[in-house]
Amino acid sequence: MQIHAHGALVRLENGELASINESEVAIYRKFLEHAMQVDREIELAVIAHDRRLEAKVIPLQRDDAFEEQLMRFNKGDEEERAEALNDPPPSRRRRFVPKKRDDPKP
Repeated sequence: MQIHAHGALVRLENGELASINESEVAIYRKFLEHAMQVDREIELAVIAHDRRLEAKVIPLQRDDAFEEQLMRFNKGDEEERAEALNDPPPSRRRRFVPKKRDDPKP
């Protein structure tokens, strides 16, 4: 992938090249630069225009309310684990029960 002043150029999985227009790069520049640095694949929608391919970035869906709920849930698990570590283990007594025999002793 290459990012330049007038957009970006990406290589698709099938080996073909596609361009991302300048306005799209302006919106997703940090995302594209990070993906390029860590060599990570990104989701693109590819549109064919005559003999060239144009790619559009598919933004990651993020639900802030769900993220907050997940953080609270994980925090609750951590608190429960901390309480479990601080509490002494329950004392258990073993009871030995004599084995029952079907035949009476002589």
